[in-house]
Amino acid sequence: KQIQKSSAIIANSLYTKNDLVNTLSIPPEKITAIYPGINPNLKKINIARPEKLKAPYILYLGTLEPRKNIPLIIKAFNIIKQKNHFKDLKLVLAGKSGWLYEKIFKTIETSPYKSQIIIWGAVNPEEKNILYNLAEAFIYPSFFEGFGFPPLEAQACGCPVIASNRTSLPEILEESALLIDPWREKGLAIRLEDILTSRSLRSDLVARGFKNVQRFNWNKTACELLKLFAQFSS
Repeated sequence: KQIQKSSAIIANSLYTKNDLVNTLSIPPEKITAIYPGINPNLKKINIARPEKLKAPYILYLGTLEPRKNIPLIIKAFNIIKQKNHFKDLKLVLAGKSGWLYEKIFKTIETSPYKSQIIIWGAVNPEEKNILYNLAEAFIYPSFFEGFGFPPLEAQACGCPVIASNRTSLPEILEESALLIDPWREKGLAIRLEDILTSRSLRSDLVARGFKNVQRFNWNKTACELLKLFAQFSS
């Protein structure tokens, strides 16, 4: 009812706009896609490794729930851990538990490397910056995202990103990340090993990430919002 009555609709991505058009038959001219910005406090910084993060690790940060496809990360982690040169690598799963999170913990319990999987829990702003900055790679194989902040936050901190090739993620990441099929753990394991073993690939993804996040800032968002509001001012 609110959508039908509104004079204009703001979508946070072109994917979301198209979803509204296709699902609810909203005229596309009624919808304006305006990207949000990302937190400017998330950035590349030089920090000492805390004791808990002494070993190299790959990172997921977000709510622990089915939509985020976290079991795929654990299965890919199991694959690469079979190689001796990744014996010290750990997996950090950071974020609060959401709905139906039990399957994630069952997948962890069945992993032969469960002792090297760190359940971080809820993350405060300082911890978020530390986790992104020190990670070897950020993994985000989500099944569905209307926008997707975490991959951009990781890029802002100089962390290379592997993400799902579904919904809005190809739009917000473009050529700045490695995009994978969220149903294929072997595919994720291959791309993860690529990042962990190739300095040139890692450097290229970091540089592309820094460039990509420049598209998302709150000043630009505010200007586009004001421009839209002006169309309806008296």
